[in-house]
Amino acid sequence: MNPKKLLYLFVFLTGFIFSNVQFSEKDILNVDEAFILNTKIEENKIIASWKIKPGYYLYKKSILIKNDNDLIEHNFISKNELVVFDEFFGETIIFKDFLQVDAKLRNIKLDKLKNIKVAYQGCAEGKYCYPKIVKSL
Repeated sequence: MNPKKLLYLFVFLTGFIFSNVQFSEKDILNVDEAFILNTKIEENKIIASWKIKPGYYLYKKSILIKNDNDLIEHNFISKNELVVFDEFFGETIIFKDFLQVDAKLRNIKLDKLKNIKVAYQGCAEGKYCYPKIVKSL
């Protein structure tokens, strides 16, 4: 076999094998175990809270609450907020341990809530970032 082709094959296979190592680690939790979401709808607000397992975090800018396609304004209530440098997003804010978000239902009646969704994204520190998660309430 041509030495040049052999070298390319070696480099490709080495990269392929080692790129899959991080995704085959058994210590990475599935998304619902890493970020335990609880939600409830009260008379005038939606409350979403996450219990975030140690070694995991959520991105602040990824957290959204929507009714159909309309964003619902929300406030971050209980939080462990940190500013970090992220290789993908640069300087960004993350949450660890626990987070509670309250979305006040101003000008929205409960009977007008049709398709409420909560979106979020997070990572296992130094291992894996989950795709954006969208949950319907």
